[in-house]
Amino acid sequence: MKKNYKNSHQKNVLFLPNENVLPLIEEQIAAGKSVKLRVRGNSMFPILMDGRDMVNLHHVDPLQIKVGDVIFFRWGKGFLMHRVIEIVEEHPVGETGSSVPGSSVPRSKSGLIAGHPGARPKKFVTRGDALRSTEVVPIEDVIALAELPAHSPRTLRMRRVQGWLQRVRGLLRRVWGSVWWLLRR
Repeated sequence: MKKNYKNSHQKNVLFLPNENVLPLIEEQIAAGKSVKLRVRGNSMFPILMDGRDMVNLHHVDPLQIKVGDVIFFRWGKGFLMHRVIEIVEEHPVGETGSSVPGSSVPRSKSGLIAGHPGARPKKFVTRGDALRSTEVVPIEDVIALAELPAHSPRTLRMRRVQGWLQRVRGLLRRVWGSVWWLLRR
């Protein structure tokens, strides 16, 4: 357990290791309770910011998850919370004209299976809003549906500008460090 005093809004906050917290969260959600969780990490930036935003996690039937939902799921020894960008279904033999399980099926904009009543979700493909990489999440690793805080378009614009300025500042720091190193030689 470590205390993090990096940001003034995080004083006196105790951060527990994922492997200690995950069983507690799963237990509460399985009991039908909602869990409020402070976000760690910036993979869902600008919607969610590290240490600032809180999300509510609710029990969800994996069959009700649709493209665009943000899910909380087991990943390695910890957990992640990312947006569903694709759903991979398993079809009964002969439903798709193929006997290959796990083939991807077109979905309507609502995320419902387009013309395949026998199909069932098998895996979810997720991605953080600020990332390019994706994760394939088996249906049994989904723990909860995340209810995100509502932000105005102005707040999201300000967060994007803030993120851009932080990246520029980091780049300038690296460039200045290289120039300083060359000048000292």
